[in-house]
Amino acid sequence: RRFDVSGLTPTSFAYLAAGAHAFGHGSLAGESRMEVGFTPSRVQVPFHRSVQVNVVPEVPPEIDLVTFFTQFFVALVPTVLLEFTLTSPGRKLAKVLGFSVKDTSRGYVDLEERTILSQSAFDFNSWSKHRQNPTRYIKTTIGLLGSPNVLKRLQGPLFFFNVISTVVLFYDTYIQPRGLPEISLPPLPFTISSSALGLLLVFRVTNANNRYILARGKWGDILNVSRDLAQQASIWAKNPQDVLDFTRWVPAFSASLMCHLRDPARHDLAQELRAARGPPEGDVGDARGLLDEEIEQILNRPTGYSAPHFVLHRLRTKIGRLGLAKQERLLMEANVTRLINDLGACENILATPIPVGYTKHTTRFLFLWLALLPLALQSDLGIATVFGEQLIAFGLLGIEDIGIQIEEPFAVLPIDRICTKTALEAQVLRKEAAEAKKALLEPAPVVISEPAAPPDVKTTSTWDVLKGAFAVF
Repeated sequence: RRFDVSGLTPTSFAYLAAGAHAFGHGSLAGESRMEVGFTPSRVQVPFHRSVQVNVVPEVPPEIDLVTFFTQFFVALVPTVLLEFTLTSPGRKLAKVLGFSVKDTSRGYVDLEERTILSQSAFDFNSWSKHRQNPTRYIKTTIGLLGSPNVLKRLQGPLFFFNVISTVVLFYDTYIQPRGLPEISLPPLPFTISSSALGLLLVFRVTNANNRYILARGKWGDILNVSRDLAQQASIWAKNPQDVLDFTRWVPAFSASLMCHLRDPARHDLAQELRAARGPPEGDVGDARGLLDEEIEQILNRPTGYSAPHFVLHRLRTKIGRLGLAKQERLLMEANVTRLINDLGACENILATPIPVGYTKHTTRFLFLWLALLPLALQSDLGIATVFGEQLIAFGLLGIEDIGIQIEEPFAVLPIDRICTKTALEAQVLRKEAAEAKKALLEPAPVVISEPAAPPDVKTTSTWDVLKGAFAVF
């Protein structure tokens, strides 16, 4: 290479010469009799006005296969561990080591993939385990390897980001030193955009949680109103047969509503209506629940009626046949109206998700952010880039996936427990009404007693009456 040095100051020319020698592969070449004269302001080159610097490029070192495989084995350990955990031998090993935690009280929402568990109803023992310190941290973390439901849902995205991290690591370590351009990003854009990404994720999960709480509140109101209706009928109705007929239909509403709000593949309406009769040992005699003919009426309801709406229509009809006073009937009619309002609210929650545009933008932003993140991590983490990317992706993708799971709350809420409570309590009231009906139908026992003795009647003469009258005067 040739550089023009006619305009250099003495100091700049000295730095150029020193730099060429310090480089190790260059020299300053000129005529053997070149004379260089210096003036206070310029470099004077009488015979030549340029110098030639010969630079020999560095030869990249050869790849050591042992080092190569060692580095990438260490880098890919998180990915290999993730994939092994999801295999059948990995789950068996986790069970042997005591990592497997299986909760039999919770069913799967998605019957095919079996990755989303429904929420179980807590009791005192469950709350005690839930707030244990510090064992809850250890059990929850170790249980991730034994019950890989979360890992199954995130397996695809995590594998994709691990591949990107591996490619970036290989390029920066072995390809870029051989003369190709460096591909990296500064961490500043990720630092600035992380706040916006965090707000999107928080709002997403918060809105989904609000839907979950609203749905749970509606089903709590359904449980309370169902109890109130059954008790009002059992106390105010004059005829025990009317009580039996009415309380058979009360638990049918919650059972039919559960089937109405969930995937038909999870529940069979006829089977759930039979379960609404209550425990089999109490479903006998006059205390039995819905008859088979009544279940057929619900299944063959008119077109346009949903099953819970048809049940509420029957309940309102039967209220008019209970022979109640006006005030009592108005109170029961108001309870049926509350159930209709709860039915409409649940249908609205099911039919209207969080705005789809918001959900899609959050997913796209998160995906692109994580896909480009390895380009900024490589300069600082080096061989730990894959692990760092997987850890960050697992945390952020897990938060976003929680919002997806609870956005449709009826699939994960313990609605079955509410239906079981309603059926059991209605069966208890039917048993009481059946006993009252039996007492009315049995004839009263006839008691035969001895004839009573005639009363002791004291006779009074006329003289005694006159004597008493004179005594008064």
